[in-house]
Amino acid sequence: MFTLDIQTTIDIDTTAERIWQVLADFESYPQWNPMLINVRTHLEPGAEVRFEVALREGARPLRLKANINVLQTAAELAWRGGMSPLITGQHYFRIEPLDEQRCRFHHGEHFKGLLLPLLKPILNNASSLYEAMNSELKQRAEGLH
Repeated sequence: MFTLDIQTTIDIDTTAERIWQVLADFESYPQWNPMLINVRTHLEPGAEVRFEVALREGARPLRLKANINVLQTAAELAWRGGMSPLITGQHYFRIEPLDEQRCRFHHGEHFKGLLLPLLKPILNNASSLYEAMNSELKQRAEGLH
């Protein structure tokens, strides 16, 4: 089975609770999130997540769905989607407190599947999308002080 991991981090000068407040406010994503668009879900284990992903500026977003499989308030959120064994993705967000007013935000995805070699040219450049979301999340969360 083919695999590909995208891993990004950014340090954010605020509490885990404030980062979570921004991350979990899916209705506000169109105002700031350059990557995930129109996210619709209920924050509960097993809940379906419907969302659109902008793979590059000006491109038509992909409409996808997944299910929440990790949920720990103010600490971690992940959802898994795709069609096994063709292609699956585990998208994750993890908040690691460094001290009372500073956290490291981990954001990435683990892809696997038989079709991955065909998608690698697109996915190899995708880390910039994750980093762009991270930067906007940082700006928004730090602005809540």
